[in-house]
Amino acid sequence: MASTEKINRTILARKMFQQYLEGDTNFENFIAKNMIIMDSTDGKISFEIPIQEHHLNAYKSLHGGMIASLIDFCGAMASASKGVRLTSLSTDINVSYVSSAGYGDTLLVNAECVKLDKTFAFTTVAVHNKVDGRLIAQGRLTLLVTSILNDPENEFKNENAKL
Repeated sequence: MASTEKINRTILARKMFQQYLEGDTNFENFIAKNMIIMDSTDGKISFEIPIQEHHLNAYKSLHGGMIASLIDFCGAMASASKGVRLTSLSTDINVSYVSSAGYGDTLLVNAECVKLDKTFAFTTVAVHNKVDGRLIAQGRLTLLVTSILNDPENEFKNENAKL
């Protein structure tokens, strides 16, 4: 694959992320509004997010639903960095909660699209405490991509797919 194509895929992921930031009524905006892209390459993307008060549960630690949402969102963004423009069809998510984090901590989220074929995108996501590197959670996300492969803005093309 040409390096220009890889760069274009990374730009596509960044453009999608920017669209989420500009929206003010969607759930993705709630997740993404304090996130910063730290790095993105073909199939991999890293974010930082400072934990805010609205990310906490009643015990003042990072809410499990927020962690699951991060895994869902960041896994989809990793797929976008492979050239899939729309990846909103999550079919399976797995989250392992390993440690806790609290208000004022900053999370480092690393997501990778480990396989992309004509039907599914398979991603892995790790959430760490930025300061001490402690693993907070890890997860896997599977996305259905069959119904969106023909979107004209997708960079991903599978010559073997007969849709």
